This record gives sequence, structure tokens and C-alpha cells, in this order.
Amino acid sequence: MADTAAGYASPQFNAVAMGVQLDFFAAWSAALAYTAQLYFDFSGYSDMAIGIALLFGIRLPLNFASPYKATNIIDFWRRWHITLSRFLRDYLYIPLGGNRKGSARRFINVFLTMLLGGIWHGAGWTFMVWGVLHGLYLVINHAWRELRQRLGMGVEATSFWGRKFAQLLTFVAVVIAWVFFRAEDMDSALEMIKAMAGYNGIAVPASLAELAPHLTISTAPVDSGMALLVAFSLLLVAWLAPNTQQITAYTGPNDSGEVEADTATLRWNGSARWAIFIGCLFGLSLMMMSRVSEFIYFQF
Repeated sequence: MADTAAGYASPQFNAVAMGVQLDFFAAWSAALAYTAQLYFDFSGYSDMAIGIALLFGIRLPLNFASPYKATNIIDFWRRWHITLSRFLRDYLYIPLGGNRKGSARRFINVFLTMLLGGIWHGAGWTFMVWGVLHGLYLVINHAWRELRQRLGMGVEATSFWGRKFAQLLTFVAVVIAWVFFRAEDMDSALEMIKAMAGYNGIAVPASLAELAPHLTISTAPVDSGMALLVAFSLLLVAWLAPNTQQITAYTGPNDSGEVEADTATLRWNGSARWAIFIGCLFGLSLMMMSRVSEFIYFQF
């Protein structure tokens, strides 16, 4: 899944780094494809590490819990790279003073923690900006919660549509930050953000050219229509499908239950159905071995 998404994300990010200007749909297709690529790359990487460790009787902690289902950025960091979040909390946030010295100091500590978390990924301006954005996101989220409490409201949206809007807002914020995480340099990142904002205009994907011959046709390195279709299809899996711990009920060391393992429609039970399903996946893996690319997180 990650490698499929990479086929639509990498050519477009690389093109921007070489000075190509993408149109609105192409830029969003690249950003969303990378968002899906990073998700399945890291999710699969974490699952494989946990699974291989279990073969040796070692129970590693959970590291991924459907982060794109998060309804706010605080929730996102409880679900994304859980072990890093715990490390940043225990060895940076708490030693800096945590939330023990008032709201203003807490906001500064949160911001500094995420800034350092960004630099941990790489000593470059793009990673630093990624950390700054998430630091600002978290400060805004904590401030919003405090305001709601003072107004006598709950810290979370209670209505169905309120939760869905919060989830969408969180997702868009994360996607924008991922652009800086992926871009070759700051100029490329800003060019991509400008394209996503519509500064380079809107063009019809090449696959839909026959439907609108009188409109400008996209010249993006890949078909943006197909890229959007692939990205949304993969993201639907991330949004709607049960995650690994929901399927297996795995909760980490000592059954700590730090991440909920809800009952899911799919439940591992060692049946013939599961054996056939896993056999099919194994067959697909063998057929796609020539397309394998390196895990993104190998560089960190």
C-alpha cells in the first residue's frame, strides 16, 4: 500500500524540487498520496517489528493506533509514533517543567518539546518547521480546551458532525505539516503549499481531458485524477478499517491496555479463512517484490 502511494507522491514532490509548478489538484494529490504512503509505511513497519519480536517471546509496546481517526492534535500524538511521544514526554516535556508551572509555561514547554522532536528527525529547516507547526497545533488545542472549560463546555465536541468536523480539521492540519516533512527543502515546501492554496491555478487531470477539452489540462508528472483516487482509497482504509490491535487484541507489554483494543468485525482466530487471506497477501507480496522501496523511517 505504501509503495503504491509512493508511485504517485514521489514523482510530484521531486518535480517541484526541480522547479515544476503543480496545479491545485496535482499538489493535493501529491500531499494526500504521501500522507497515505507515510501512514502505511510506518504502520506496517511497527506491526512487523512487533510481530517479529513476538516470534522470540518479546512483547514490544504499541506504536500506532489509527492516528488519522484522531479528532484533535492531542489525540493524534497519542496515536502516532506512541513510543516517541512517550519519550518526548518523559525526557523533554516533564524535565522542562511539564504543566506544573501554569498555563503559559506549559504552552512554552509543549512548543519546545515538539520543536526538538522535529530536529530529532533531521537537522534541516523542513523538519524544524514541521516541529514548529505541531508545536503551534498543540498549543492552540490546549488553549481551546481551556477556553471551553472556562465557558462551562466539555473539552471535546459532543455532536456527531462536530466530531467529524474536528477530525477533518485535524487531518488537514496534519497533511499541511507533512508537506514540510517530505519536501526536499523550504523552497519546495512553500511552492507545494502555494499550489495547494490554488496560486498556480486549477487544471483538469489528464485522465479527464476528454470530458473538458476546453479547460486547461494538467501537465503534472503523474495523472492527478488517478493519484487522488488511489490516495482516497488508501485513506478510506485508514479511516474505516479496524487497526491491528483491534483485530488481534494485542495491548503491548504486560497487557497494559494503553491503547484501546475495541471489538472489531474482523477478529483473528486462526481459522481457515484467515489462512487463505494471509496466503493471498503472501502471494501478492511475492509478485510485487520487484517494486519494493525502502521504509521511509529507515532514514531516521
